[in-house]
Amino acid sequence: MPQQSSSPPNSRVRSSSAQPTTARSPADPENRVASAAAATAAVARPTSSNGSQSPTRDGERRGRPRRSWLSGGAAWILGQKSDYNTAFLANSEKVPELWNEVGDLLVYLDPKGTNGSPSFKVPLFVADHSLVFADLIEAELTSSPSERAQSFFTGRDSLSVSDATRRVQSPPLSPPIPEPQPSPEVRLYLPVSMSTPGHRSEADMERLVSIRNMFALLTGQPLVATKSQPTLFAVILNISSLLKEFQFTNTDGSTFGDAVEMSFSFFTEQMALADVRHSREKTLESLILGERMRFMELYNQAFAHAVGKYSAMRDLRSPLWEEVSPSTRQRLERAHIDLVGRQHGVNSRLESFDFPALFSGTANSTSSVEYRDIKFHTWRKSFGRMRQFVLNYYKSNFGSWPPKARSKKNPFTESGLNRQVLKILYSDFCALYDLLVDRESLTTRVIDQSADDIGKDSQNPRGSAMRKILGEFDQSSPPVLPPIPFDLPKLPDMASVQENFHDLSHKEQTKLMKGLQEYQIILILNKAYDFDTATLRMPFIEQFKEFELKEAKGKTVDDMADHRLGYWLFLYVIIQSLPMLVVDAPGLNYTEGVEYFLCQPPKGSPPWMEDAPAIRKRWYEVAGGGGLVELSEDAVEFGIEGIYHRSHCWLAAKRWEMGDYTGPPLPANDTLGPLEAPQSVFEDMDPGITASPSLGPRSDSPLSALL
Repeated sequence: MPQQSSSPPNSRVRSSSAQPTTARSPADPENRVASAAAATAAVARPTSSNGSQSPTRDGERRGRPRRSWLSGGAAWILGQKSDYNTAFLANSEKVPELWNEVGDLLVYLDPKGTNGSPSFKVPLFVADHSLVFADLIEAELTSSPSERAQSFFTGRDSLSVSDATRRVQSPPLSPPIPEPQPSPEVRLYLPVSMSTPGHRSEADMERLVSIRNMFALLTGQPLVATKSQPTLFAVILNISSLLKEFQFTNTDGSTFGDAVEMSFSFFTEQMALADVRHSREKTLESLILGERMRFMELYNQAFAHAVGKYSAMRDLRSPLWEEVSPSTRQRLERAHIDLVGRQHGVNSRLESFDFPALFSGTANSTSSVEYRDIKFHTWRKSFGRMRQFVLNYYKSNFGSWPPKARSKKNPFTESGLNRQVLKILYSDFCALYDLLVDRESLTTRVIDQSADDIGKDSQNPRGSAMRKILGEFDQSSPPVLPPIPFDLPKLPDMASVQENFHDLSHKEQTKLMKGLQEYQIILILNKAYDFDTATLRMPFIEQFKEFELKEAKGKTVDDMADHRLGYWLFLYVIIQSLPMLVVDAPGLNYTEGVEYFLCQPPKGSPPWMEDAPAIRKRWYEVAGGGGLVELSEDAVEFGIEGIYHRSHCWLAAKRWEMGDYTGPPLPANDTLGPLEAPQSVFEDMDPGITASPSLGPRSDSPLSALL
């Protein structure tokens, strides 16, 4: 972690009382001890068993640090090859990296009666949210005569007789202007043990190191490991125990307070604690740390990854599983079951792109007078042609559909419709949606509306019939899906080649529509595309345009329009089937190359808030200015509508309604990159192999910036 020191440059030299005795002269540069920044940048100097610095002994390699511990142990700086000098802690001396000259809190590690010197000097805000520290500081302030003289609080519990006879003096007409006084230093005594400095027990030294680490975390200094806490995971667990012991908390108990929240957030980012993609064990560790540190950001990220790799994580049979709270284990199991159900629903539709019920309702009503002019049979035929085109395209790209793992065509480590495959599919179809959608035709449908209640449009019977079919699909199986805001496509129009076409007589129109030349067909189709998407050089978009042009040859404009509606039906059912899996849980930072799904956030109150209600509620504004209503936050944010409103079609609709038709540009290419040897999904299944960089160009859809 990058370190900072607020001490002036000359504070890097310890005073004679703050450093161990040494045989070197005071002018020797070896007597200079690096403060926080230098401690993390350079290897620590050799130290003797009593913490003093001495020349290299015979038989030792020059410059090699020797670990020292008063009781025979060792300490070192995490993430570095530097030993840590514990003599300052053992002797109750100034700890260089935790001594800030502008700090206003002096921390003593021995009882007050021992007349020891402070070990840390840090900003007072680090103790703001500790109830125990507040009591200790208040007790010190009220017991110190010098502090009583400066304080309004006298320390007495009641008035005396002399107070009643005291003469009251009139205040001066103009009060004197007080001179600025330096802020007084506050003392905090943390008696670690009753042992004498310089003769610490093993247990005392471990606790001293843990307390040092707690203050180091709060002030952005490096952490120190020992034999009994040799890993980052163990060190932070000990810190969390101290935070709980000293009763750090915010107003509702959801965190350890702002100071801890801010410091641990920075630490989490610097150490990439939330990057648990390739290790099941690290996933469990981060989940536990999120709980113990009461840090929702880390907990959310670890939870989403844990659900995605739940079966593989349970197969690990790690003892860490028992350290996860029972509440979290229950939530993980429920979320896993829900995820399996979602996967089953998507796989049944997309493994063969088969939607047999789509044409069994309105599209099968051939005797209906209302739809007698609608060519449902043409829609169905073009739907099948589109299905075949898509199957051929993905079989060519992946080698088979669904893709198989460890094949020559792709680097996937899991067969089937994994997250990477569906992200690519969703990316392609979102781009196709942007190419074809009519951005001025806002839907008339609402969620939970019966298909029979969808209004009829005599001016646009094809659009009315299309919306009825789409409504039937959205309600065909649970869960009921919300309708896409802009749910109709642009249609080819003869006005593209003859501007006044609709003003001509029927005879002239018929003459113009016969025998269209290829350049005219191309112009008609291009005018029926959204220009900003049509210019993208995406393979799927390019091949679709070639496919549509081939199908349009020899057809009239009306035929082309009916074909487009059949293609649109296929596009709609695909793009509506995917958000439940491809829209990741909010706030995830490490998703690159992940094949398991990340769509399950934790729900309910944090598991460490035992007295909190199981359902989190918030006030929401009713659309149209209808006041406020209190609803379940999970139902609103993570329910069906919440998930779909975070998907591409809804985010794009918000931009279009505001008149923004450009939006974030899509990447120019999303093709498969060069392949490398297939590997395990998790490194802890195959520790000798690192993550494949070949997934880099494909791991996220072109819409990742929106999702």
